Amino acid sequence: MKKRLHALAIDDHVVVLEGYHFMFKNLNQNFKELQFVKAHDCKTGYHAITEHEDNPFDIALIDYSIPQFPEKKLFSGEDLAVLVRQTMPKCKIIMMTMHKEVDIMNSILQKVNPEGFINKSDCTTDELIDGFQLVLKGKTFYSQTVANYIARRNNGIVLEDIDVRIILLLAKGVKNKNLTKYIPLSESSIEKRKYRIKRLLEVDGGDEDLINEARTKGYI
Repeated sequence: MKKRLHALAIDDHVVVLEGYHFMFKNLNQNFKELQFVKAHDCKTGYHAITEHEDNPFDIALIDYSIPQFPEKKLFSGEDLAVLVRQTMPKCKIIMMTMHKEVDIMNSILQKVNPEGFINKSDCTTDELIDGFQLVLKGKTFYSQTVANYIARRNNGIVLEDIDVRIILLLAKGVKNKNLTKYIPLSESSIEKRKYRIKRLLEVDGGDEDLINEARTKGYI
């Protein structure tokens, strides 16, 4: 039988924390003891991390969208994950989020490089448990939304900030002829960018199709 598993879970919903606790109690890992610490915001997460520096966690589940702790410049779960990386380098981190925006996913991958990265809308309870077990075995687990983004990024299909701004303006109902009021480009340059974006996203239709595809892929 294996050693104790020391786990941390941070989420601002009590029922979610209880669900994670239940899943960990039922992992097929045969740990002799489970020590499961819960926190519900950046403040309690900060204290949980700093109070266990001498007894580091083996794994940490951290939700991206949690209440801030401005006094310590902690504004999201990503900031707490970075703190875990700095204070407990051997701790395996699983980031949880409902966000599909590419800037958020890219920031988490760059700054945290988590062993697990899960969009909550992707996974059933059984799939979550499988993901947790893979990470505990030393493997990585990315849910479908994250895996798709990484694949697009590796294939060079990454939109620039100005491209995303164009799509966002279109989604808000701004007409093509008025985009130059918000984008520092000529009308012809904007049209060329739109053509490039559609090619990258493999969109054959009009602006509405472009907006829908960008939303599906998490760009807006």
